[in-house]
Amino acid sequence: MTLASIIAAWAVLWVLVAAVVMAAGWRRGRPLPAAAWLVTIGAFLAAQEDPLLLIQMASTRPGTTGFRDGVLGLVHAHTRGHMYGAAILALAGLGLAVVIAHAALRRGEAWAWWALAAFGLLGAVADLFEVFGIYPHGFPLAPTPTDGVRGFGWPTLAAWIVIWAAGMAAAAPAALARDRQPQQVTVPITTP
Repeated sequence: MTLASIIAAWAVLWVLVAAVVMAAGWRRGRPLPAAAWLVTIGAFLAAQEDPLLLIQMASTRPGTTGFRDGVLGLVHAHTRGHMYGAAILALAGLGLAVVIAHAALRRGEAWAWWALAAFGLLGAVADLFEVFGIYPHGFPLAPTPTDGVRGFGWPTLAAWIVIWAAGMAAAAPAALARDRQPQQVTVPITTP
């Protein structure tokens, strides 16, 4: 079994877990907690593919244990410092998204839905640009980079995007309906 097939199986496993979580949430009539868990699963997968991989790249020498993308000793310490900083900020953003999902989204607060949808969309656009514009991660329809190495890992990227989007879609009716509920209007009545 190749590393690419292991990563693909890992992504499929988490898509199936997300489907079970969402089905259980719908069956129990509790889509918001299930949606929060889908955001959590999506964040977990996104963290593996981007910020945690960036930390590994910054910390590893090229060719060490077969890892060709290490930059330790190749780039200036300033560059590596920014790689670590970007990774930590990304992990913090994903962690904050999980907190928002399990606190405000579970309560059906519309601002939480909009914040998580925007964060997820921004991350998805960045990863899609990465796959189609920079490095294909083995995706068969993306262009081959100049070094000819197509890589692997696109199933994880696709899984986190689909799972996060499914969570947002499941939460939308409940979270956004509260925004549209009529508010009680009180008018003071004055007598002459």
